[in-house]
Amino acid sequence: MLSYFDRWNGLPAAPGHNLEFDDCGVSGSYRGLRLYSVFQALFAADTLRPVAHEALLRARDEANRAVPPAEAFKRAVTPEDAVYFDRLCRMVHALNFFNQSGAEGELFLNVSGRHLLSVGGGGHGRTFETLLQHCGLRPTQIVLEILESRVDDLQHLQEAIAAYRRRGFRVAIDDFGCQHSNFDRLWQLTPDIVKLDRSLIVQAVANPRARRILPKLIEIIHDLGAQAVVEGIETLEQHALACDAGADLLQGYYYAKPSAEVVSRPAALAPSFVRAAPVAA
Repeated sequence: MLSYFDRWNGLPAAPGHNLEFDDCGVSGSYRGLRLYSVFQALFAADTLRPVAHEALLRARDEANRAVPPAEAFKRAVTPEDAVYFDRLCRMVHALNFFNQSGAEGELFLNVSGRHLLSVGGGGHGRTFETLLQHCGLRPTQIVLEILESRVDDLQHLQEAIAAYRRRGFRVAIDDFGCQHSNFDRLWQLTPDIVKLDRSLIVQAVANPRARRILPKLIEIIHDLGAQAVVEGIETLEQHALACDAGADLLQGYYYAKPSAEVVSRPAALAPSFVRAAPVAA
């Protein structure tokens, strides 16, 4: 599989770069790191059933010490390295997810800003689509998460999103509401899904004004034709606010922590909390 992966990336066979299959699943190796997958479920707000999972990277060095994902990505020095490493991580995640018997729904995969900027000519998603097909998978099973605040070149970002969608991938804008996020860019990018930054739900709990604004933000997202995800939910109060604001999907430690195994059962909440009553301002 890796030789096929390398060939599609225009690379020679690389010693120390491999995919390893064992009873625990698939792991990847890159410059002294072993790469693993964990998954966090996204739940439908109306039923609390898991409808998708986001893949998250876990890495360990040669001494078996945990390496933060941001540090792991720094080992990909050149633009070519960044493209290779990003695709390698996504392939590890896809193989681990779809090889599980309980895996249903879409898989959310993060795409780094460096990867987006390093690929041009409308080629975004072409190699990944071919790799997925080689594994018997389809782009329609994948949602690609993009942190738009990390990409300053709006035209390049628009071209990338258009190329992904032409190939059947859905696109999510991640962490909307932090840093330089704005609705003008959102209207120009027309994503399928918008994931609201955790800071918004935290502020909604503490600040009555932010609490009133949250439903309006979600209404605008719906006007775009996109689904709204409230992520980072950790308490019952945050859950109630997100549901009352009209969120489509919910994600956070309150429902499920990241795990190597996918979630196949609804979140264990009392039925009366599935759609919460309005919270007083």
